[in-house]
Amino acid sequence: MEHYDLSILETSDLCFGSSSGILYTVSDNTAKVYKITSKGRKLSELIYTGNDLEGVCFVDGQFIYVAEERQRKVVKLDLQGNILDQKLISVEVNSENEGLEGITYATFNSRFYIINEMNPGLLLETDKNLNIISEYPLSFANDYSGICVDNVNCNLWILSDMSATVNKCTMQGDLIESYRIPVTNPEGIAYDPVEKLLYIVSDSEARLYIFKLNT
Repeated sequence: MEHYDLSILETSDLCFGSSSGILYTVSDNTAKVYKITSKGRKLSELIYTGNDLEGVCFVDGQFIYVAEERQRKVVKLDLQGNILDQKLISVEVNSENEGLEGITYATFNSRFYIINEMNPGLLLETDKNLNIISEYPLSFANDYSGICVDNVNCNLWILSDMSATVNKCTMQGDLIESYRIPVTNPEGIAYDPVEKLLYIVSDSEARLYIFKLNT
């Protein structure tokens, strides 16, 4: 439907904030967390500086969780970016740069869902304290670069950078539908189930895209 240029370089992952008009994203370039509008305008920058930020999600209206790819850990922040807690995520390491790529939180069952990019491609389900409950191997794309949950219909949207697809999946990572998208290096995704809008950020283009689902 629309696209907007961003003033933030190398955007990776995306989530809604307190409303559908507010989004959070992270930057590979600065290792910072940014609050933006749904039209891509930067509103603020959190004080936290990470190492290799790849994932972000907004929880309970007062916390932001970020995924550090190389360190294989999730960090809990307040809305200013102060560190409240952090936890290492136990996942097989074959390459430092093929680790945690996205995180999302399901309000309907109080669980986190984290994706590992590749080698292995993996969906991790954890409890609210980030203890792993289940691991689901993923094989429907060449890599896995972003994730968000649809809390209304109880499914996941998983993005693939290398395959240039957005994939509707069950909560166990089984593929339901796949859509090719004309976006280079898609690395972040958020879904508005009421308006049926997909928000996707491109890493290399520094651009926010908005797609309307016709189904």
